[in-house]
Amino acid sequence: MANRVEGVTEKLLECAMQEFLANGYNGASMRTIAENAGTTPRSIYTRYEDKEGLFCALVDAPAKELTDFFELHMRQYSQRPVEEQRELFHDEEFDREHKGYMQSIIDLMYDNYDAFKLLICCAEGTRYGSFIEDIAELDERYTLKYIEDTGNDVISSGRAGRLLIHQLCSSYMYGFFEVIRHDMSKEEAQMHIAQLQSFFSHGWDKLFNP
Repeated sequence: MANRVEGVTEKLLECAMQEFLANGYNGASMRTIAENAGTTPRSIYTRYEDKEGLFCALVDAPAKELTDFFELHMRQYSQRPVEEQRELFHDEEFDREHKGYMQSIIDLMYDNYDAFKLLICCAEGTRYGSFIEDIAELDERYTLKYIEDTGNDVISSGRAGRLLIHQLCSSYMYGFFEVIRHDMSKEEAQMHIAQLQSFFSHGWDKLFNP
């Protein structure tokens, strides 16, 4: 069993965060992380198996929390009566609920800002390299479920195809996480996401209810 000196793991994670943020996953050096933490690469591999394991130790929990939060909100909405779902864009109570949900997402990201910076900007080469695409795929799946459950004719009428639905969901999610990519303050992020949400809500409403 490895000799787990008190404080070494915390120092390793701190130094790993700095190295990954500075150089991305592919450019980060395990030797540099070990030297900065005052330990050896062997000590890192004993704890985390490999470089990706170390990266994931920094992002697993916040990534799962955000993904679960997104899915819970979408699933709860999809379980509402169909008539309520059809009023998606004209329901003041839902609008207030959705704004609270979005604020919770922003709070989560800014409470774990460095971890989300890794996920959005530094994860290429890890299993989180498609993090935004995975969230967008989740949004797309529930959007298609909404269309099917409510009997909306947006696709059958030709107003939109599945590719457009895919592109819109992806565009929204990429736009959403731009607040991290561009190092916006929390206040700037709140304004940006509110504007983004307003734009897409009006666009979806136009597609679904011409």
